[in-house]
Amino acid sequence: MRARITTAPTAPAWAVVAGGGTGGHVYPGLAVAEILLRDRPERHDVHFVVGRRRGDLEAVTEAGYPASAIHARGLARRVSLTNLGAAVALLRGVWQCWRLLGRVRPRVVLAQGGYVSAACALAARLRRVPVVVLEANVIPGLANRMAARWAVACAVGFPATELPRRVVTGLPVREAIGRLHPLSGDADGATAQRTAARAVLAVELERRLVLVVGGSQGSARLNSAVGEACRRLVDRDDLTLRHVVGHAAAAEGNPAASRPRAGGLHYQAVAYEHDMATALAAADLVVSRAGGATVAELATAGRAAVLVPLPGATGDHQAANADALAAAGAAAVLRETELDGERLAGVIGDLLADPTRLAAMERAAATLGAPGAAERVAGLLRETAGARTP
Repeated sequence: MRARITTAPTAPAWAVVAGGGTGGHVYPGLAVAEILLRDRPERHDVHFVVGRRRGDLEAVTEAGYPASAIHARGLARRVSLTNLGAAVALLRGVWQCWRLLGRVRPRVVLAQGGYVSAACALAARLRRVPVVVLEANVIPGLANRMAARWAVACAVGFPATELPRRVVTGLPVREAIGRLHPLSGDADGATAQRTAARAVLAVELERRLVLVVGGSQGSARLNSAVGEACRRLVDRDDLTLRHVVGHAAAAEGNPAASRPRAGGLHYQAVAYEHDMATALAAADLVVSRAGGATVAELATAGRAAVLVPLPGATGDHQAANADALAAAGAAAVLRETELDGERLAGVIGDLLADPTRLAAMERAAATLGAPGAAERVAGLLRETAGARTP
């Protein structure tokens, strides 16, 4: 079923899930929605509020949920004309959400963070609809810090996250990724999962697979480093590198794609990874940014990683996320100031040459994973909605 993208929905909804700007502000809510639908089989019972970013809309519509795309954008941390425009856009988004909540009449709102979430959470306060905050990062973002002031509860992925009325639930991940965790009950099928995943991705079983993901919007800096790293790894006849370049780089023609043609390296470039569960099942090592949803998926899947935190992220939260995984022994951290093709190729080569260390990183990652997080957040929503006076 294809969802409607509209600003004037008519079907009532039991819950509204709000978030947008990055995949980390959309995918956890989708995981929670799937749990809610176990006892509410109509997909219109969960209504999504997203931004107009292409990836947000694609993720929700492909899952079949009704959604409303609103006008809002993030606020900078200084006074400027740009910030004035963002404030006006935020107020417009609050008005749109206020009207939407009046139409769909939800019993609860889940605020996942991001500028869209801020607008919907404020509108929910004005409508006296209870709000539950879902925070993916060690350091909470501005939108969630604001919403947390009046939220009934704050579900957090990391015990160190400081928000009022917090409940440590872990961060929900998509069900298919949850099945990769050693405690999911499917551990005995890990080899079969890997074999099937590699067949889907056209990766030979005898090769090592490195998956590179620059976040839901791609990363120009990481893409450039990968291009140089590929030239240094071009003779590796035991290696496949699958590179998620982002829509913008794909449209412009990713420069790395034309370089590693000779020698033994197999290079795959894709604009967007629609089936991350399959990619993670197939991978021996992941190189990625360190957004909250990303690190939760890595931990749940039990994958060793090289994390390159996005500099300048709000509160430097990606660095905090990366450091948390590194402290547990689950990841190596490469700061962007240190990032170039030579360094990246060296780190990849060193880790692949040490299977004992890779296995230890995988075990450490799995200990940080939180199977059942979506069920715990869904339970929190049910409890909150049940406590609301009709």
